[in-house]
Amino acid sequence: MNSTLFVDLDGRSYGAEEIFDALKETGAQDCKALFIHSDIMFGNVAAGFNRRDYLQTIDQVFEDLKLDCLLVPTFTFSFCNKEDYDIARSRTSMGAFNEHLRKKSGRYRTWDPLLSLSVPMHLKTNFQNPGEHSLGEGGGLDSVHQMEDVKFLFFGSRLGECFTYVHYVEKMMDVPYRFDMPFSGMIIDEDGNRHASRQYMHTACYGVKPANYYYFEDYLEEKGFLKKKRLGNKYVACLSERDAYREITKMLGKDMNYFLETPFRTADLIPKYTKGANGERVTHC
Repeated sequence: MNSTLFVDLDGRSYGAEEIFDALKETGAQDCKALFIHSDIMFGNVAAGFNRRDYLQTIDQVFEDLKLDCLLVPTFTFSFCNKEDYDIARSRTSMGAFNEHLRKKSGRYRTWDPLLSLSVPMHLKTNFQNPGEHSLGEGGGLDSVHQMEDVKFLFFGSRLGECFTYVHYVEKMMDVPYRFDMPFSGMIIDEDGNRHASRQYMHTACYGVKPANYYYFEDYLEEKGFLKKKRLGNKYVACLSERDAYREITKMLGKDMNYFLETPFRTADLIPKYTKGANGERVTHC
């Protein structure tokens, strides 16, 4: 029976079947690997479902898609926050479902102390030797780009809010309004051993204002590259990695300011890092 999992603002009930159908309609199953950005609160959780049951039900829906290659960002920005990066214990700020998946058996978490990924164990060799640039060659997102037939899934999240992949392409194009900021700290491996490490992140220059990319999301949907389906109070949307890379590159080629709130000036291009300067936790690039 398709029992109610959550209820939206209009009082409509949704269960596992509706989630499965939404994923199918957006083409989430038509790929070799699915990279998931998630925000799973599609509505009010039904009575009787605790947090664990809710996550396991959603997990089972993805199992039913019969995809054996789910990738999720498990970013921690640990070194940015002056913290050790504990591969086994450092929680991700990328959502409850991503945290749920990364703790499952049979998965490998990368050693990136800023932008780690959780991948199936059979992909370990693809990701176990990351470069020292989180958004550069050899980084997790670069490894994703080298794979075949990958799709990005925005599962309740919005591309305009969370698509860190844009910054990877900006790094590949060496945009002038971002710079490589080094961070140092300790990585604690799966066996508890400590390793001193330095990691770079391509981050915005002081004075530059990155935009939210809702207009890019709309563009991708209008062109048919982004398949979107309403689910409860939010959306499920899917986009191929190849389409994403091509279109981001194209937009930057036409207008270097495309992903900025306002065009940058020469005076803005100051390689100064200010995130977390007032004690707030760093949670984005």
